[in-house]
Amino acid sequence: MFWRKISQTDYRILLAVARSLSYSDVAKAARVSPSYASLKVRKLGASAWFRFWVDYRAMGLSPTYVLCKYSKSFLAALSRFQLPYVRGVRKVWGADGVKLLVEATPPLGLERRFAYLLPVAVEDVWVAEWEAKYVPGESRLLVHTGSSIEVKWDEMPAALKESKPALSAGMRGLRTVDALDLLILREKEKDCFLSLSKIGERVKASQQLVSYHFRKHLKPLWIANCIEPKKLEFPIIYRVEADSVKLALSLLSALSRVPSLVSALALQGSERTVIIILNVQPDEVPKIHAGLLSVEGVRRAELVAFIDPSEGVYHGLTAHLGLLDGTWSLEPLEEALEEAFER
Repeated sequence: MFWRKISQTDYRILLAVARSLSYSDVAKAARVSPSYASLKVRKLGASAWFRFWVDYRAMGLSPTYVLCKYSKSFLAALSRFQLPYVRGVRKVWGADGVKLLVEATPPLGLERRFAYLLPVAVEDVWVAEWEAKYVPGESRLLVHTGSSIEVKWDEMPAALKESKPALSAGMRGLRTVDALDLLILREKEKDCFLSLSKIGERVKASQQLVSYHFRKHLKPLWIANCIEPKKLEFPIIYRVEADSVKLALSLLSALSRVPSLVSALALQGSERTVIIILNVQPDEVPKIHAGLLSVEGVRRAELVAFIDPSEGVYHGLTAHLGLLDGTWSLEPLEEALEEAFER
C-alpha cells in the first residue's frame, strides 16, 4: 500500500491532498513546487484512488451496503451491465458461508425498496446515517517514522478525545443535481485532480459548462478528498456496538484518519452500531480487535466477514442512470434488471 513506504515530503503532500482542489493547492499547502506536487500525487495515485467526496444525502442519495447470499448469475450480470445506483459488488466470506456485498447509493428513503428489488436473497441492509472515509490528517493513532505510516491501535482511547474531522452527515439542505452534474462527479470520483477540460472531453460538454456545473452544483456538496486503495490486500468487515451515538461518531472520526480505512458508517435506525471496512494485513487484526475493545463504552466488536479481493465488479457512480424526468426513481432500475436478466 502507498502508506507503508512514504517519505516525509510525500507525507506532507498526502496531508495536503484532503483539502485541495488542484495541484497548485497541494503545492501551496505542502510547500513544494506545483510540478513536484503533481509528480508526487500521480505517483501516490498509482496505488490509490484520490476521490472527490461529496455529501450524497444532500443530493437525495443514500450510501448503502446490501449483504446478500452469493449469486453467480447476479455477479455475472453486473460484469456486463451497469445498474442504476449500484456502484459495485464484492464476494465476501462470513461465518456461515459465502455472500455478496453490494455497494450502492439509492434514493434517500427508498434504500430497502431498492435492496429488495435486486434479484438476490437479502440478508441485511446497512444504511449510513453518518459515514467516514480515509481523509489524510494528523492523529494520535498515526506515527510517521520517516519512511512509513504506522497505525497505533492501542492509542484508540486517546485518539477519541481529539478534535473531530468532517463526516458525511447529511447536514446540508437538499440540493438538486442533474445528469451532467453526476457525470462530472463520476469522473471526479476517479481522480479528484482531473482537469475540468479533460472532464469536458469525456462527458462531451464544453469546459465552460462543466466549470459552471462544478462550481455551482458540486463544490457546495464537497466534504473533502478521500483516498481508497486500488488493490485490496486483506479486507475485513467489522461490526462495533457502542453504548452511545456520541461514541459511535467519535469512532468514525478517529477512523477517518486511518489509511487502511475503506469506509465506516453509523447505521440508520441503530446509530450506535458502526460497520467498518478496513484493508489490512492479517497480523494487524488482533491489534485492531484489542484497540477497539480497549475503548470504554464499546460493548462489542466482532469480525463479520472477509472480502475476497479476487472476485468483484466495480462501476463507480451510476446514479445518473436512475434519473427520471429530473427526479430519483427506481423505475429505471426495474427496467435495467429486466434487460439484464432476460438474457
